[in-house]
Amino acid sequence: MKAERRLPAVDAKKCKKCNLCIEACPLKAIYESSGNCCAKCIKYCIAMDVPCSPECIVFDYELCDACGRCISACPHEAITWIDVALGG
Repeated sequence: MKAERRLPAVDAKKCKKCNLCIEACPLKAIYESSGNCCAKCIKYCIAMDVPCSPECIVFDYELCDACGRCISACPHEAITWIDVALGG
């Protein structure tokens, strides 16, 4: 059985860039993209099925502890849980 990890992911079509998720994150694992976000998450793009929307908010999955505060803080329901297979 492959190991999985539950992670938050943003739906760029629903995201209004209100930044409430960024403010809610106690670990500062979410930030607004400045066009150069790929350096942080490129290994996840290669190893796991993680949706990527560089024009939107970005999750630093190495910092994220999946607390769910970002999901609760989003008034637009733009952040949901995804289960990703861990690369082995």
